[in-house]
Amino acid sequence: MNFANDGSKYGIDQYRFARNYDLKDKSFDISSESGKYTLAFVGRDKVAFDDGKAKREYDCECLKIEAETYFIRFGADFAVLEMDACAATLILPQGYVFGTIEGAGSMPSGALHGFTDEMVGTGVRWMLGCYKYADHIYLGSGKCRVAWSPKENDFKEYDAKYVKIKEGIYLVDIAGAAPGGLCAPEGCDRVIMLEDFEHTMLVGCVNCKSGNMMISGYGEFPEFDPKLFD
Repeated sequence: MNFANDGSKYGIDQYRFARNYDLKDKSFDISSESGKYTLAFVGRDKVAFDDGKAKREYDCECLKIEAETYFIRFGADFAVLEMDACAATLILPQGYVFGTIEGAGSMPSGALHGFTDEMVGTGVRWMLGCYKYADHIYLGSGKCRVAWSPKENDFKEYDAKYVKIKEGIYLVDIAGAAPGGLCAPEGCDRVIMLEDFEHTMLVGCVNCKSGNMMISGYGEFPEFDPKLFD
């Protein structure tokens, strides 16, 4: 009899990185075509966000994907800050904002984040916990096929947005309800993942019935059926 604790009782946030506090008490002004925004981090777990119309304070969580690139959830909104290029992406109720971080300590490169099709035709199995994973097939026309364990052959097609953050790092935003009875948390209807293809790692957030669940994981590359890419 095997009494080993293999971790299968834990959820898809089992591999989540520790919270990152590099941005504690720092403030960032983000300039874009749609206006100016300010993210001001208040202590370790709060952020004051000013969109030029109103200033509100939210709880926040920050995960780091590599040396100078951060994924932030503030309230129900999100941001990706790429400090080496002074570029930022905001995911707000009104849509995506691609901007430049002003006064971040280095000169902006001028290369903004933006929507991309570079991921089309690729597929990854993202391991999120013990026996818990999501298979992603990245399609064109803003679509993604997703299957959650343990029904890895039961793919559903969802609307998706793909953003290039920098070479090898992409932001994937998948909208749509996951079927029940899978490793996806109950009520899962949106998954936002910042994916490092160079090191096959991710950080991100799952929106579910209980709220926002921050996740991390690593990638594998099983032999997917070629028909899934059609």
